Amino acid sequence: MKPFSLETVLKYRKRLEDIAKNRLYEAQTAMQRVRERLEAEEQHFADLIATVDRRQIEGIDILELIRYEEQIQFSKNRVATIRKNLEEKTARVVEEREILVRRSKERKVMEKLKTRQNQAWREYLGKKEAAMLDEIAVIFHER
Repeated sequence: MKPFSLETVLKYRKRLEDIAKNRLYEAQTAMQRVRERLEAEEQHFADLIATVDRRQIEGIDILELIRYEEQIQFSKNRVATIRKNLEEKTARVVEEREILVRRSKERKVMEKLKTRQNQAWREYLGKKEAAMLDEIAVIFHER
């Protein structure tokens, strides 16, 4: 009897691998968006610092200085929040990459199993055919 066809299992494994690829892509895209937001916020923070420095040299009103300091603190907090978010997104990318590697290995194992199973089946059929040919040869030889 022919062994179980692993085609359905292989399709399922391939689908799992494709899903893992898509999830990794989505995680990488989300991480890149956060990275770009972080760069923009860091640039805004640096611009605020430069503006305050320039304004202090030119002479600045105390209320305006306080307003700038509040903006700087707000921007600093946003940078910290975005950095934390980036760390989370990076961790998710690492996790999704590990899942993809595992799914890929699982699919490759099933492909190897299918190859070995098909080879064993061909060998079995070859032996059966050889045995039948031997039997036919014996029958013709006895006549």
